[in-house]
Amino acid sequence: MRANGSFKIESWDPNGREVDVDTGAPLVGAFIVRTFDGPDITGRSQVLFTGAFNEETGSGTYVAIDAFEGEILGRRGTLNFWHTSSVRRGAFIGEDAALRIVPDSGTGALAGARGSGVIHGDDEGERIELDLEFDDGDDVVDGEAAAGRLEP
Repeated sequence: MRANGSFKIESWDPNGREVDVDTGAPLVGAFIVRTFDGPDITGRSQVLFTGAFNEETGSGTYVAIDAFEGEILGRRGTLNFWHTSSVRRGAFIGEDAALRIVPDSGTGALAGARGSGVIHGDDEGERIELDLEFDDGDDVVDGEAAAGRLEP
């Protein structure tokens, strides 16, 4: 299923931390609040954002993770998604853009949501596109055992 939405950033709060390693693209961090206003996605998210950006060249990359609450395609609940993108000398690098729903992060009617998407920004505003599906929950495994498989 495809879901589309537009959003606005309501607040941008820099975290005030400074990295003491000088690079050509200094690191920044922020806490962001944004609202989504349809057509298929409505609600609010709180975002942890970090990026590295060279203001002289217009190049950089960000990574962020959202905690979303609201409605997607008529389903109300919460979920997390992460996203990243890059620009090089002011030009968007399409192959670097990614958005993924965090596995098993959904609650309510968004439980079992999985999928991917992209965030677009242009003169008309900022938009999100999600391609998502919903699992039936039958393939649940022991979380501790699965986490143990991630350790070296």
